[in-house]
Amino acid sequence: MRHNGFATPEQLAILTEALKELGAELPLDSPERETLAAEIMTLFENGIETVDELKAALSNA
Repeated sequence: MRHNGFATPEQLAILTEALKELGAELPLDSPERETLAAEIMTLFENGIETVDELKAALSNA
């Protein structure tokens, strides 16, 4: 499902949790964390919508 740049509060919570879990070791202002956030958003926009699905997709990348 495409989200066209919008996320519900529930979806935003999922995205936040994914970044928190996957980027825990990265400094908040690091380019690596920004890249990770962009990858998470791309996956989300292409229909991968749970933290577990996001983790699996990123571990296969």
